[in-house]
Amino acid sequence: MGRIRKGREINSALCQKGFRRETDGDHLCYILTGSDIKTKISHGMMERDIGPELLSLMARQLHLTKKQFLDLIDCPLDEGGYRAILRESGNDV
Repeated sequence: MGRIRKGREINSALCQKGFRRETDGDHLCYILTGSDIKTKISHGMMERDIGPELLSLMARQLHLTKKQFLDLIDCPLDEGGYRAILRESGNDV
């Protein structure tokens, strides 16, 4: 089976790593403080498994590889490390 994460896990990790959560209709938007980098998930996905395809899309939206995104969610990658990756790739954060 491919890698999956619960929506609630993603919510918790992003909120702890410098993202603010906003409600946008049927979605929860996560915006990195001090930037325009963002991703979103459906309210309905909070209790569901988020599969590899959606994880890859979220990773791209956050300017990360899928592995880096999973590290951000699973905690080996902290906010400072994430911001360093963004700066190295030319993002102003």
